[in-house]
Parts: sequence; structure tokens; C-alpha cells
Amino acid sequence: MQADALTCAAKPAHLSTVADLDAVMTERRDSRRRQEAKELVKRRASRRTAKAAQTSHLVAMPRIVALIKAGKLLGSATALAEVLGIQPRSLRAKTDAERGVSCEELEAVATALDARAAAMIEHAVRLRAEAQS
Repeated sequence: MQADALTCAAKPAHLSTVADLDAVMTERRDSRRRQEAKELVKRRASRRTAKAAQTSHLVAMPRIVALIKAGKLLGSATALAEVLGIQPRSLRAKTDAERGVSCEELEAVATALDARAAAMIEHAVRLRAEAQS
């Protein structure tokens, strides 16, 4: 009798019977489990992606040396990090050979160097034109 009184007192007023309460609680539990399973799949996928981004490329010294020289030509490590779309700390990990340098990253840096070279050539042409006038 006392256990029955506790069960009745614990159930919300809008549920008329204990069976209704069980059905609602079962649905909540199933919903929570489905949500947790979805979140687990997302966490595993993002963890795999992050790990692949860090380790999928071979650490090749010529690539790292080229990256360091490109940073000097761009003017700073911060500028190089911006071109790569990463934080300076991640750039240090690449230049310290803790992480590899991908072909896409090399292409992005080469494009930035091309743009910088074009701006320098354009400025040199203006300087020559000014010197001749």
C-alpha cells in the first residue's frame, strides 16, 4: 500500500495511470538513447577527421623547408598561418615536423606567393615609370 502511494504521488497529474507513466518514461528513455547514439557517431566521425588531418600526410622535410621559406617570403608566420587557415600554434606544429603538410596546403601557399609576387612586380613597374618621368 505504501509503495503504491509513492508511485501515485510521484507520477505527474496529467497521466491518469501508472501504465501511462511507464509509456511516457519508456519513450523518453528510447529518445534519449537515440540522441546519445547520434552524438556518439558524430564524435567518432569528428575524432577520425581531426586525427586524419593531423596524420594523413607524410612528414617530408623538403615540404617543411619550403613552407618555412614561404613564410619568410610572405613576411611573417602569422601571414602564412592566415593563408593556410590555421592558428600560429598549428603552424608551429607543422614546421616542427609534428604534423605533415598536404598538397592542398602547398597549393594555397603557392597561390598566395603568386599574388604577392604580382603585387611586387606591379609596384616595380610603377617605380620605374616614376623614375623615367
